[in-house]
Amino acid sequence: MNITSAKLVEISAFAKKSWAGENIEHYGEQIHWVEEKFLFKAIDNGHLVGYTLGEFEAGVIFLKELIIDKTERGKGIGKALIDYLASHSWKKCGKAHKIYLFTMESWKASKFYKKLGFRITAKFPKHYLKRDFVVFSKDI
Repeated sequence: MNITSAKLVEISAFAKKSWAGENIEHYGEQIHWVEEKFLFKAIDNGHLVGYTLGEFEAGVIFLKELIIDKTERGKGIGKALIDYLASHSWKKCGKAHKIYLFTMESWKASKFYKKLGFRITAKFPKHYLKRDFVVFSKDI
């Protein structure tokens, strides 16, 4: 056996055929798995004040980044961006039913997410950079 790097085009037919059987076995039906990356910005008075970056996948939003300018925090910008994600109709497959993200429980962001109704659903000891992270999630 020889293991080498690959390009998606080289494995796409194999993957499609293989996943077809797995979908029937695991879900009881053929699944059309859709992924869509996103990047949204918040502009106030012509200035960039925040953004959010992540992926929408099979009805779930992975919130990879939510950054608000330090001088603009506490003004509802982060909440507005999350509300936008929750209500946004994704081009390829409709509405989302869940949002999740990774953060450290000790960071200020944890209080923000809890205030918005997120809850800790998993803990990852020694995860990114060997630090303890948590997963926050929220059904929408």
